[in-house]
Amino acid sequence: TISSIARVAGVDPALVRYYFNSREELLMAVIEDILATWRFNHPSPAAQPVAKLSAVIRDIADFALKVRSMQRLLVEECANAKSPEVRRRVRELNAGVISRWALLLHNEHPGSIKPTDPLFMHVAVIGMCEFFAAAQNMIMPLVPEGAGGKDLAERYKDFIVSLVLDGVRSKVEPWSVKGPAAA
Repeated sequence: TISSIARVAGVDPALVRYYFNSREELLMAVIEDILATWRFNHPSPAAQPVAKLSAVIRDIADFALKVRSMQRLLVEECANAKSPEVRRRVRELNAGVISRWALLLHNEHPGSIKPTDPLFMHVAVIGMCEFFAAAQNMIMPLVPEGAGGKDLAERYKDFIVSLVLDGVRSKVEPWSVKGPAAA
């Protein structure tokens, strides 16, 4: 509730209600603040598309691991909010992200990356990162004893970067062209 959030923040609940008309508006403001203060990697504008895509994917994975359930909050609490203003802000936020994906995927190096739908790329990368972050209690018992969470997270980031990049590179040959013995 807004009252419990206010108590944890050490402020009067009336003050929070004054600035935020609903819990949804408060959550959206918190989400926007987290996103505004998050330190994303910014590869050089001259960097190759693969380096830029790799940095974005790693950032999303780091974000999912450190700010768990943020996407779930956006989907469950804000995207279907009663407040039209909150729903509008969620749409704008996601449209901005998809526009950035479009810029990365349809870059100044024609032919280096296959045409890829930026919406589906966004959904796929978020899904892979969010599930890995949310499923730690299921994943950790399956890894070799002594494997640390940080090492596993780095290996997973390498895996999804490779998976995504191999999927969008235009020069990758499918296994069927190489033949089953080479695969």
